[in-house]
Amino acid sequence: AAMRAALGRCRPRPSAPHVRSFGKRVVNRRIDLAMRKRPVPENDAEPVTILEGKPYEDPKFEVWVHNLKGEKVSIVPLSSKVFDQTIREDILHRNVVYLKNKERGFVNVRTKTRGEIRGSTRKLYRQKGTGRARRGAARVPHHRGGGKAHGPVPRSFEAKLPKQVRRLGNKIALAARYQEDNLVVIDDLSIEQAKTAAVATLMKNWGWESVLFVMEEEKDRNFELAARNIPDVDTTTSLRFDVKKALLRQKVVISLRALKELQAHLEKDNVPKTAVVDFHQQQLDSESWVAAYAELLKDTPSGKLQSM
Repeated sequence: AAMRAALGRCRPRPSAPHVRSFGKRVVNRRIDLAMRKRPVPENDAEPVTILEGKPYEDPKFEVWVHNLKGEKVSIVPLSSKVFDQTIREDILHRNVVYLKNKERGFVNVRTKTRGEIRGSTRKLYRQKGTGRARRGAARVPHHRGGGKAHGPVPRSFEAKLPKQVRRLGNKIALAARYQEDNLVVIDDLSIEQAKTAAVATLMKNWGWESVLFVMEEEKDRNFELAARNIPDVDTTTSLRFDVKKALLRQKVVISLRALKELQAHLEKDNVPKTAVVDFHQQQLDSESWVAAYAELLKDTPSGKLQSM
């Protein structure tokens, strides 16, 4: 038992029926995410899995573009870098916990402890002979007016999450809604007047009950004002899209322009930091340092750099 506890959960032997050899390692079919089936190709062939050793070709990801009336306008291709994702619940969970802690932020709540309550520490009355319960100081936590034991203190609930994990979570959330057929692309999310009835009628015609509207960065203010009074309806922009908003609503309705902006943002491998013109960031070599130092000397009247 001690050996089993030290080694953790025992792995099944390779001879077990649910285990299949793959090269030099053994893959457990029950727990390996690689066993999840890929999308079916267009020729109605059998789903190809990684364990079968067959070459896998990325399918074509496409989606219909509708107008607000529900008419099909065109077909737009989707990026396989964004929508060809394995649904990983652990990544989604980490993103949701990160976003909820970020919303909580800094909590400035504090209570006084026993040592901070005003009063003496003398014994209120003698230990025996009074017929009452024994009692010591008046500031103890288990008496009325005493200090709080292990009370709240000002603290920050914000947690760190790598940028690549956050971006992967957004990709998985979009891929999940696409695989569920809950991703709707509209050519233009804009209305003439900020009337709630316009958005309510739109949702009724489409049969939507819970919707997240994703608009482009230059969003239509009228549509945003009209949608915010309807329950179970949220609005956001392409660069403010996150996992929690996508999972909270059943449908994700995104404009065509916002879809292009969001795909371009998620396709980036690394997000560069704010560019600051600095010698350290330019990574000049020794010869460039000499040239830069000579240019600085030309601007000084005495030919020497003055201390600041």
